Amino acid sequence: MSVLQIFFIVSGLIIFISAFDIAKRQKFNALHFFVFLMVGSGLLLFTIFPKTLEILWSIFGLQRWADALVYGSIIFIFYFILLLLRKTEDNLTDVTYLVREIALENRNIRFLKSREVFIIPSYNEWAILIKTIESIYKKGYKNIIVVDDGSRDNTQELLAKYSKKIVILKHLKNRWQWASLETGFEYIRRYSTVDYVISFDADGQHDIDDLKTFEKHLKTYPDIDVFLGSRFLWDGIWNIPFSRKCILKLGIMFTFFLSKIRLSDTHNGFRVIKRPVLDDLHISIDGMWHASEILDIIATKKIAFREVPVTINYTEYSKAKWQSSGNALNIGLRFIWSKFFK
Repeated sequence: MSVLQIFFIVSGLIIFISAFDIAKRQKFNALHFFVFLMVGSGLLLFTIFPKTLEILWSIFGLQRWADALVYGSIIFIFYFILLLLRKTEDNLTDVTYLVREIALENRNIRFLKSREVFIIPSYNEWAILIKTIESIYKKGYKNIIVVDDGSRDNTQELLAKYSKKIVILKHLKNRWQWASLETGFEYIRRYSTVDYVISFDADGQHDIDDLKTFEKHLKTYPDIDVFLGSRFLWDGIWNIPFSRKCILKLGIMFTFFLSKIRLSDTHNGFRVIKRPVLDDLHISIDGMWHASEILDIIATKKIAFREVPVTINYTEYSKAKWQSSGNALNIGLRFIWSKFFK
């Protein structure tokens, strides 16, 4: 018996035993147990009785029995990596849940009862955050929730003077914008009676004057539940690099291909969402790809939506905080993973 055969026999025994250990501990579902059981049994069978692989030789053109074992092992390793990735995603989700619950508990309850409420996710936005809040106040809107997503600057010091005016939620650890929005949504679910929720970026890109357009649409289209801001519904000139426009257009095609929802702008953070929709709109994808998940939920649950033209202010400050073009590809891949494999 060759060294390679001994290696496969030992590996098969380990996998075979692991299958029953998995079933006993209930770590994985029936599919995982079946895969481990078949792989372990197959390794033992084909190693001890290599002639049983002759049928595979004729079907797949394999030259040696070891080829089948090697190929099978590669497939199994790939499958096992997917399991580890899924486990990692589950752990990150658990961390985010704990961070959110701590943020919701470590605050003074202020029950919100009004027509609208703003949610402003913020991470290291001290240089512009107060200006953004004041721009909202100047237009007569008073109900604001700021979710500080683990900022390491002096955001909390700057927000201290607003502690009696607005709701301030603090993440102990940075969990990205999706988690900040979901934390704000959960606060509204638990401690408010409002008509609609407005998601508004902290970096100064959004123009508060555009909310008047949203309000007109709310009156004109009472059956619409979600209004999505779009920078591409008017003929203005955008101070945005050509490469950025291309990425945004690719995002439109990507969203239509995966979620079957046709939009002119798929990654715009200015949204108005009616309160009842939040019961169906639970964001779960970890990272910056939450915008794609929101649209996918809208499409899957057939939530009535409409786009609204908005202005995006591309300042040097906001452009410096853009995600890189390479990260746009990463966002797409992570969304595919979460949609089909998570």
